[in-house]
Amino acid sequence: MTDEPTFDHPLDEIDAALLDELRTTLQTADPMPPDLDERVQLALTVQALHAEIAELQRLPGELAGVRSRDYERVDTVTFTSGSMSAVVTITRVDADSARVDGWVDGDLAEVELRERSRTSSVTVDPEGRFAFARVERGLVQFLFRFVDVEISPVITPSMEV
Repeated sequence: MTDEPTFDHPLDEIDAALLDELRTTLQTADPMPPDLDERVQLALTVQALHAEIAELQRLPGELAGVRSRDYERVDTVTFTSGSMSAVVTITRVDADSARVDGWVDGDLAEVELRERSRTSSVTVDPEGRFAFARVERGLVQFLFRFVDVEISPVITPSMEV
């Protein structure tokens, strides 16, 4: 008879209890970051689209690394990348929705808005303006597509509307 473990038997109640205890210990000691699923989705989208990621620009006077329980909701956001920049303004319509207006530089064809429950696209006008009349409140991402299909699309990090 050997003392080597064997793995040819199904899991029993003792195994299940040990695994439950291990899960609880790991969740307590090293919990999953709350935005991990969003970061994974962004990484997969960027990889699938071969897209460039736009950076969210800091507002003048904003203190980096300072945390507070009080905050002001930002109504205008600027994104930049190597191939374009965009300014997005958010106007609350009601408790559940907002209007999003934007302006881009660069030769863009369309802007795609990705919400939790839907994806919608609008054409950029000749002056670089675009708008989404009704956007569900919550996290959204923008995907900017260029007229020249040889230029990689640009995707933004998720932001709260």
